[in-house]
Amino acid sequence: MKGFLLHSRNLLKTVGRRLGAAMSLLGVVLLAPLAWASDDSGACNEALFPNVICSGNPACSGNPVCSGNPACSGASNVNRGFYGGFLVGGGVSTNDPIVQTGTAFVPTPPPLPVWATGEAANRAGVMAGIHLGYEWSGRRIGCDPRWAILPALEFEGYYLGTQQVGALNNFDSTNRIPEHLFDYRAPLNIGVLMPNFLMTLHTPFGIHPYVGFGVGTAIVSNAGATSLQLAPPEPGINHFNSNPSVTDWAPAATCRAGLRFDLGNSWYLFTEYKFLAIGATDYTFGPTVYPTHSPTTAWSVHYGTMFEHLGVLGLGCRF
Repeated sequence: MKGFLLHSRNLLKTVGRRLGAAMSLLGVVLLAPLAWASDDSGACNEALFPNVICSGNPACSGNPVCSGNPACSGASNVNRGFYGGFLVGGGVSTNDPIVQTGTAFVPTPPPLPVWATGEAANRAGVMAGIHLGYEWSGRRIGCDPRWAILPALEFEGYYLGTQQVGALNNFDSTNRIPEHLFDYRAPLNIGVLMPNFLMTLHTPFGIHPYVGFGVGTAIVSNAGATSLQLAPPEPGINHFNSNPSVTDWAPAATCRAGLRFDLGNSWYLFTEYKFLAIGATDYTFGPTVYPTHSPTTAWSVHYGTMFEHLGVLGLGCRF
């Protein structure tokens, strides 16, 4: 529990630093139309809002535009209520360093300690998943009820396929090996489970910008990892050969911003940028087991925080 809380705190600090400036800029972009739309000083302007809802609005009292106008009936109910959808996308990762540690029991004592570190290369990834949520009626802005701020709670689950790749250098404290380099590669299957809070700016134009954030968890599975020694060369020797597939989980956080496009009353398309941060994870791979290789301990591998920048496209429906 102590490690989980420490990882969570470090993750939130890192996410906050990276996203503070970006979210501030995004807030300015969203607040500009809100400031214009919220100007309701005086009566409703029929030329600007021909289908305005006047029910309960004292500024519109007696406005003939709404009286008996079927286009106005129920128009104030712009929220989606219960909704769901599916999403696909892809992006690139910018991850913290990789650390591989273990001990090799070489023929000449003492044993050789390995503490190999290296930067993780940027790698592309693909994702697919679903979301389910509920959107409330929120707060109307100004006279036209089609301008509104709509809050929503949403749960999304998705698969993310990517890789961890790095050139790891062992700093040998015994100075017995002038150079000790590993080529580390691990295909990753990541499952993300994320509750989200969203705020949507509903507009009369059928295009609705939104922002959101969430905190959840990620299950990170290494599927057939390899650690090949490049120097001194050991061709064909995967140091994880006895168990190359292991799993860990970590806290995760996301921030997102996108646009929703109405396709009639029920269906909609959406596209968004999603930033995903996954906390540090630790793995224990199997020892090196070859007749021609010195025995080793099991190998410990540490991933620093992983950052994913994803572009998403999806289709949704209100129930």
